[in-house]
Amino acid sequence: MLCELDCIIKPTNVVLMFQMFAFKNGACLKDNTTLVSINKDGDQGLKVAASNGENFWGKKYVAVVGDWMRNLVKTVCGIELPIQPLEANVCYWRIKDGHEVEYAIGNDFPMFTSYGHSYIFGTPSLEYPGLIKVAVHGGYQWNVDLSKPDMIQFCVYLMTPNEDFMIDFLRGEFGKDVVIGGGFSGHGIKMSPAIGILD
Repeated sequence: MLCELDCIIKPTNVVLMFQMFAFKNGACLKDNTTLVSINKDGDQGLKVAASNGENFWGKKYVAVVGDWMRNLVKTVCGIELPIQPLEANVCYWRIKDGHEVEYAIGNDFPMFTSYGHSYIFGTPSLEYPGLIKVAVHGGYQWNVDLSKPDMIQFCVYLMTPNEDFMIDFLRGEFGKDVVIGGGFSGHGIKMSPAIGILD
């Protein structure tokens, strides 16, 4: 299927943009930090403890913890969310010598999608010059027996059964002070700019 309205974004740039927006509005950003607990702390509001011994206090907390969302919600409030990390391989295939310009972003090579048993998509050369990206959406296995890709990257998708995203208040003792978000890993980054309200 060819869709002329498709576009390609660089997820790293999108994440950085949202992080900078949050930081400029007073957020404390902690990457690669394992959460141990979230507790009410009297007049201090919320206390968030990290495995490295750091503690953070605030009135509101947004937990966007990717693949750890299911464990976090179960640990903090005992609810089992129907969300599951899936393993997927992203393959990059070498473009034949002399054709690199034709397959580069902005030229005639389109993004493509196959909605068959396996949902396969591909993009022009962008991340790695001289290579086009071909991947299976959602963690399905795809075996190619005629040739092999030049590079394969491991990718983790966090998926709900219906592939919708989850954004909600943690509730319970936290009321509306803790927001959780998940199901954006993998395909969701493309939709994240249109989700939620930024004040």
